[in-house]
Amino acid sequence: MGKTVNYKKSDLYDTVVDEYGVFDYGYEFMTFLAVLGYREGTPDREDYRGAGEIGLENLLNRELYRIIMASLAFQDTGDPEALVDVDRQERILAQYAAGGLKIAEEEFGHTAGDPTDAMVNYIRNHQETEEYQGTLGDIVSAFDDQMMGVEQD
Repeated sequence: MGKTVNYKKSDLYDTVVDEYGVFDYGYEFMTFLAVLGYREGTPDREDYRGAGEIGLENLLNRELYRIIMASLAFQDTGDPEALVDVDRQERILAQYAAGGLKIAEEEFGHTAGDPTDAMVNYIRNHQETEEYQGTLGDIVSAFDDQMMGVEQD
């Protein structure tokens, strides 16, 4: 059995992934939450491990998620070694995902029914006030396009 990433999980994961299919897999939602946590500068350094478990291979086998993990680790530490240190990457991903989960629960976790519109509105509202740049902008744009059913190049 491969290595797992333990992360803080709440009912919002089940709602977004299993109940409404906003994301196909928990690791996709976790990565979204990590990017959200990074954007807001809210990593949870102490209470980021929990009952959630994702196979590390799910993240490493997908180029986008590998890039996000490496980028978050490098940006967080400023250490080029973080670009190749998978243990550090998964820890930092879990820390930012836990911070992002707190924001997500506040912003769209109490939505009655399908949270998709609330999530898209949250992203749009923050795009209008602050432009995303670089890889983070690409991730947000791809998420927004996917939620709106726009075909990507």
